[in-house]
Amino acid sequence: MKKVLFLLVLGILAVSMMGCIIVAKPKEQPKEEEAKEEPKEEKPKEEEKPAEKPAETVQVEEWVIIDHKTKDFGGNVPNWVTKSPLQLQREDIYQDYYVFIEDQTGKDLDGIKLWATGFGVNSAIARMVSTRVESKFAGAAAGDKDMLETYLEQVVKSFSEATFSNVVIEDEFWVKRQNKTNGEIEFRYLFLVTVPKAQIEAAIERAFGDAEEAEKPKTEEEKVARNRVKEAFDEGF
Repeated sequence: MKKVLFLLVLGILAVSMMGCIIVAKPKEQPKEEEAKEEPKEEKPKEEEKPAEKPAETVQVEEWVIIDHKTKDFGGNVPNWVTKSPLQLQREDIYQDYYVFIEDQTGKDLDGIKLWATGFGVNSAIARMVSTRVESKFAGAAAGDKDMLETYLEQVVKSFSEATFSNVVIEDEFWVKRQNKTNGEIEFRYLFLVTVPKAQIEAAIERAFGDAEEAEKPKTEEEKVARNRVKEAFDEGF
């Protein structure tokens, strides 16, 4: 009996000891933090350039002469009729002269012939010279035009009051021409006028001198701009 009790006690002790044994589970390794992707540096957006406008096409009118002053007599159109005054001034025959072309256009030949009979070169030459001076001045002044506006007025005024001798009408001619683009027909009457260069250049010198006396330059910048314009006229106009 004792032996049975002894074995029973041993069995109970064995079961108790097994319940106390705790199997240590391996600790879970902490998961590695997922590598965070570094934010990409955003490149500054380039400013969008406005689309360039296509260059405007300037349509140059082209005319064809279909009749003229001497056609019925077998004559030809003089070369000067189809050239500009500046082109003519480059020719040897006009090397000592400034050349001007005064013209009038109209739908009626008799009408422009009537204008031609009343054309007075001596009264018109001052206007023709003043117009070219103003154009030359505007180109030479470029960005300084506003600064030199009063100065320009004085120069042009002096030319408008100038008188010129030895002004010659070298030739006169009329043409009937047709516009190749739209078929328009018109008559054009032209006068070829020359003035000795020496007279024009003397008038230029007087005009700039009068303008200088009338109003002195207010700043050094204006003085430099005036001198630049004078130098442009020294090259002719």
